[in-house]
Amino acid sequence: MPSSRSPMALLILEGPWWTPEQKPKRPSVLSFFEGMENYRGDFNIYYSNFYEKTGFRRALEDDLLHTREDRLFLYVAAHGYPHMFGGMKSTRGMQIGTLMRAVKRAANYSQIEGVVFGSCNIGSNVEDFVKTIKSSHIAWMFGYTCEIDWMTSTMVDVSVFEQMMSLKRTDLRSMDAILTACARGLQRFNPGFLICREEGGERVRLADAFTLVVQPRGRGKKPLDVTPRLRHILGWDVLPGDASSPGDEETMPLMHS
Repeated sequence: MPSSRSPMALLILEGPWWTPEQKPKRPSVLSFFEGMENYRGDFNIYYSNFYEKTGFRRALEDDLLHTREDRLFLYVAAHGYPHMFGGMKSTRGMQIGTLMRAVKRAANYSQIEGVVFGSCNIGSNVEDFVKTIKSSHIAWMFGYTCEIDWMTSTMVDVSVFEQMMSLKRTDLRSMDAILTACARGLQRFNPGFLICREEGGERVRLADAFTLVVQPRGRGKKPLDVTPRLRHILGWDVLPGDASSPGDEETMPLMHS
């Protein structure tokens, strides 16, 4: 049972990844985040599944938002496409615009301060990120720009959340504080790891595979795509070569202490 003493909550909304025939044990991101929850002990997890857009809205608005905590973080994890989200086999997904409107509507009457999309391609919709954050409680939004590796991206997402959830409320007024926290979450990984596969077989490095949009708290602050600035802070904008050496796609990301 979640502890009412915890001031924060992570809301996880997950769509199915594989059919039982493909993977009978039905892997989920939940176990990864439960490990972080047990390790930190300062936040609660609320989890729900969805299968189509009506189920997504109900899970988010009628279930996950009814929490006692006053600081909320949202993790949306499902299949993603350049202009569609969710869906599998015969189940139709939803348009990106529909997804973003649902997230913004939820943020308008809750204390969601950060969002991560653990999905392929969603981060390529930068204008939608900006429109969603604008005039909302959301201070930052992170997502991937291409077709990502499931295991690796889930570990990256855990690391990003661990650092972003360590920010104090006052830190949300500072662009530098938000960027530094996200950089700490990413710097544990090898920027040259080939995390994505584009159409046509082209591989994409982790350093080039994400988007971060930030709107610091405070009057007059506007949402900005700060991805280039984040890469610069990490030193990932000056990596040697255009791709990792042959065979790197078979390696796991390097974790630094």
